[in-house]
Amino acid sequence: MKFMDVLRQARYRKKISLRQLAKLSGISVGSISLYELGKIEPTLRAANQLCKVLGTSITVGEGTDYTPVREFKKGGRKDASA
Repeated sequence: MKFMDVLRQARYRKKISLRQLAKLSGISVGSISLYELGKIEPTLRAANQLCKVLGTSITVGEGTDYTPVREFKKGGRKDASA
């Protein structure tokens, strides 16, 4: 299952709008919309925040093809925690 499907299904189950999810998660409506459309993948931090708000989880490698986007610190260095 793709992350976009997990996200959309969880949001529908909670019966909240994109705007409500954006407000609760601190992630922009535009970004969430792009995640749900499968246009971009969220960073691991964003995915975790969305899942936390929606009361669901993702397990990379077990039934999902989600590949987190690497996050970068200031100066362009990779964040090892991502």
